[in-house]
Amino acid sequence: MTTNLTSQTIAATYNQLLHVADGPTTTSKIVYSGTGTATALKVATTHVEVDNVRLDGNTLSTIDTNGNLVLAPNGTGSVSIAKVAITGGAISGITDLAIADGGTGASDQAGAQANLGLGSMATQSATNVAITGGSIAGVTLSGSFSGLTSLSSTTLSTSNAVTNLSITTNGIAAGGSDANVNIVLSPKGTGSVTTTKVNITGGDINGTTVGATTASTVKGTTVEATTSIGYPTGTGGSITQLTSRTTGVTLNKICGQITLFAATTIAGHGNQEFTLTNSFIGANDVVVVCIKSGVTAPQYVVGTTAISAGSCKISIQNLNNNVSPADTPVLAFAVIKAVVA
Repeated sequence: MTTNLTSQTIAATYNQLLHVADGPTTTSKIVYSGTGTATALKVATTHVEVDNVRLDGNTLSTIDTNGNLVLAPNGTGSVSIAKVAITGGAISGITDLAIADGGTGASDQAGAQANLGLGSMATQSATNVAITGGSIAGVTLSGSFSGLTSLSSTTLSTSNAVTNLSITTNGIAAGGSDANVNIVLSPKGTGSVTTTKVNITGGDINGTTVGATTASTVKGTTVEATTSIGYPTGTGGSITQLTSRTTGVTLNKICGQITLFAATTIAGHGNQEFTLTNSFIGANDVVVVCIKSGVTAPQYVVGTTAISAGSCKISIQNLNNNVSPADTPVLAFAVIKAVVA
């Protein structure tokens, strides 16, 4: 009987005896049969190898750099792992993992969304969300918004410690618990607040000009002024009478002055009359006229004697019984719009 087991061959009568050639070392050695036939098994002092599989302590790995490790149970058998931590690679070709087991119960995106009850919102980017239906309730919106084409709400409000604002179906009103709240519309720079139709039923209008750039009609039951009421700069004009005190003049202005013909006299208790042609005068208007300057003594009276559409007659009378001295009266006039019904 051979007692030296360092060679690959032992006595043929012991061919069933497996042995490691030269004994195991840190480097794996082939295990041989008693007749020197190499087996698939290799043994080292720290690990064992079978073909391309290596078992080292508690690690099962492949020997080839890119070798696959296959766990292939037979028949109806299966691989059971009580605890598993998968840190890489891919899982494919398996039965859809149920939701109860941490899966989606589906093998495609549409099925997964349906099984998990997720709509299109689940696939949208946080910086590119499109909400095309439904409602948002019980949330607080903050920050800035752009691109809103329609905003529908029974009441839209904003509040803080200073102001309260409520936007309702067809109005803007002060809200909150404060009893006295101002609503301020503040355009920026040279901007302005523009409304095509406005109906003011109360309050005051302060510090502004009505019709500053576009002529407008202002109507009121009672119009009162604490400083002045009249026509602004640019609406008046002036004209000088030529030839005689009875020569007509034309001045298409709502107000102005007329310098009468110079160096003439009016007989005592006499009067002279001329026509003022003016497109601002309506048939029912009142033309107020007075002496502004240019007389040597307060002995004249002036007034309108006839008014028609586009003209009126102005008469100046000498109240003194004597012939008046030579002078050049300057008359001031203003047209007041009026109606008879």
